[in-house]
Amino acid sequence: QYINNVVLGEVWLASGQSNMQMPLEGWPPEELIENADKEIKNAANYDIRFFNVERNINVNPQLIAEGSWEDSKTSYVGEFSATAYFFAKKIHKELGVPVGIIHSSWGGTPVESWIANDALQKTNLFKNFFSELPSLNQDIIAFEQWLEPLDHFSAPSLFPSSNLIETELEKWKRLPFNDQDFIKLNFDDSNWNELELPGDYNNVFKNQITSDFDGAAILRKTFNIEKLSDDYSLQLGVVDDMELSYINGTFVGGTLGANSFKEKNYSIPKGILKQGKNVMAMRVIDTQGSAIIGSPILLKSNENSLSLSGVWKVFPTAELYERKFYRLGEDISYTEKRPNLKRLSPYSPTVLYNGMIHPLIPYTISGAIWYQGEANVGLEDEYEKSFAAMIKNWRNNWGYEFPFYFVQIAPFDYKNNLSPALRNAQRKSSSIPHTGMVVTLDIGNPANIHPAQKEQVGNRLADLALGKTYNLEDKHYASKPISIKRNPNSLVVEFDCLNDKLSMLKSTPAQLEISEDGMHFYPATAVVDNCRVIVSSSKVSHPKHVRHAWSDTATGVIVNSKNIPISTFHLSLEE
Repeated sequence: QYINNVVLGEVWLASGQSNMQMPLEGWPPEELIENADKEIKNAANYDIRFFNVERNINVNPQLIAEGSWEDSKTSYVGEFSATAYFFAKKIHKELGVPVGIIHSSWGGTPVESWIANDALQKTNLFKNFFSELPSLNQDIIAFEQWLEPLDHFSAPSLFPSSNLIETELEKWKRLPFNDQDFIKLNFDDSNWNELELPGDYNNVFKNQITSDFDGAAILRKTFNIEKLSDDYSLQLGVVDDMELSYINGTFVGGTLGANSFKEKNYSIPKGILKQGKNVMAMRVIDTQGSAIIGSPILLKSNENSLSLSGVWKVFPTAELYERKFYRLGEDISYTEKRPNLKRLSPYSPTVLYNGMIHPLIPYTISGAIWYQGEANVGLEDEYEKSFAAMIKNWRNNWGYEFPFYFVQIAPFDYKNNLSPALRNAQRKSSSIPHTGMVVTLDIGNPANIHPAQKEQVGNRLADLALGKTYNLEDKHYASKPISIKRNPNSLVVEFDCLNDKLSMLKSTPAQLEISEDGMHFYPATAVVDNCRVIVSSSKVSHPKHVRHAWSDTATGVIVNSKNIPISTFHLSLEE
């Protein structure tokens, strides 16, 4: 065999949560990337390669990462991380060399999931998790022994590309769970377990409590219709993760992926419902975390509506473990022997480092780019420790101090005003040697945690790399505060302007505030003097604290000559 299509160039690791994961094609129809169609059409003009690391959680460090290299000439380009694609494109255009991206991210995950066990333990955080770890290993062994005699088959993609959802749904419908009898009208479900819906469906097993269930189950609800009407529809709420719905054994609708987390309205063809006894059955599949069915569960006609909330029958048909479905059959006595496994999830500490970062070592990388933090909002003190530990951990395990550039989370209405403190913790992390932070105050979307302007994010990350790593001149990035001092009744904040100067956006509401006690803040009058900002207020005689853009949806009030805002920050004279 011959090895072909090999190039030499720059390779960067891209990691984080959903804003790094978000593909160039976006998540239609609501969440799209600006200029995506144009970029996908023209991507073949750029020598860019992507390796998407298959998702994997593990309690132990792994040696192999599943995935394959794809270039920008293939049909896969729409599935490339949008942020990483725009980063790679600009690096490629300015350096004139091929650029490879190893993309390893997972939406909704916290920073602690991406840190090695020993490094995280040194932070003295997550002590409960580490105290349970020895028993967790024993539980896994017992669970795997219980699974061993069961037939199994591989699961399809759990995270389909948005333009393949309909095709993927057909795959899930055809999976051999051997459950077709369970959806029929006259099937005897009298010995099945019972649970209340809406609610979670973890307790699928009879005579035992299940703390976490990943797998497939059939839910059945018998109901009566006294008088048939026309034009029936089935209304369902959020289902985590997916469902296939049947009335009297006939398929009426199903959703997976992002559509599962929206309310659904399925039209029921005439002739399916009967006067008298009817049965609704759902094949529900949970792949990780919560297993929930939300309200409504409602049968609606042009004359009336019938709630299907209340007691349902449930029977598990398969366990999902390490991307394989293990068929449980109809032997209830065997399921009663099931060890109650406390499952790992992508939100568990260390598991994504073990499964998705450790296998990449010691592949030589030029550096890393990182977009994450939304999952840690409200935990800024822990984040500051964990994030610094992660950067040090990765560098130590790779054996060299590679550049690490990251994105400060964008404005979004979290409804709690806790995100500024997380942004400030990220700002502090930019003092770690050979790091840099992209500010996104001006390119967020308060109504959408996944902003569409990924090109600007990627370009700003690329400018950090081009200026700091590749030593190209005339690269601009956000200025950051480097010192604070007090004049008689004002505070003077000095910034790292990099041969630039700052200016104030007059049209933006005041987002600079000062305080004497660090608790009661007042809007400040600000004067921008080249690379200094002087703030004062008639309500604060002896100011000691100053903060900027301190709200969930703040957009920033001071910019450099390229209109890039300064970061959210909170500085005190005591620091």
